[in-house]
Amino acid sequence: MTIQNDATNKDENKEVNALQSKLSENMMSVFDFVLSDRSEYFAKNPEKIPDKEDVQSIINSYSQKNAAISCSVGLVPGPLGMIATIPEIFTLIRNQIAMIYDVGMAYGKSKVLNKELISGILISSMGVGAGSLLIMHGNKILVKRVSLRVFQKIIGMLAGRITQQALKSSISKWLPGVGAAAMGNAVDLSISTDGKLHSTC
Repeated sequence: MTIQNDATNKDENKEVNALQSKLSENMMSVFDFVLSDRSEYFAKNPEKIPDKEDVQSIINSYSQKNAAISCSVGLVPGPLGMIATIPEIFTLIRNQIAMIYDVGMAYGKSKVLNKELISGILISSMGVGAGSLLIMHGNKILVKRVSLRVFQKIIGMLAGRITQQALKSSISKWLPGVGAAAMGNAVDLSISTDGKLHSTC
């Protein structure tokens, strides 16, 4: 029985490492894509730039999108379901980054929206310290510019946190309906936190 457990643990560790590696490899391009895409969208459609009154509807809209995706991801059974959900995880991350960007536009922060600020907000909302990106100075938040190497480390830390959350939720996947609802609620809370954090920048 112990040999079988060891083999299962090794398989799960490989799965976790593969997920974290895949997330780290592709996360940089997700940030760059979203910033370019949203910036271009608002440049072509200036009448669509939101204002402060739109913030709650922006948060609600992205929250509903991600909750629906999370529910479907939660229906994938068993521990091997994590690797199969990588595209969905990227969609969730892309939506959260886009939501942070849109809220920033609503607050008139288009000139300061960069990947450091957005990743700092995203990391903070996940309970990971963003001290290397965001610094409180009085009632203002200062955003540090970082080198590519430092940003890659930060992305690795973010990928690790996402992997930990995926692992925690994988236990609930054995009860698909319950797990899906729990993942949907967790995403809703995370998106609401992102929106509130961004409003302070």
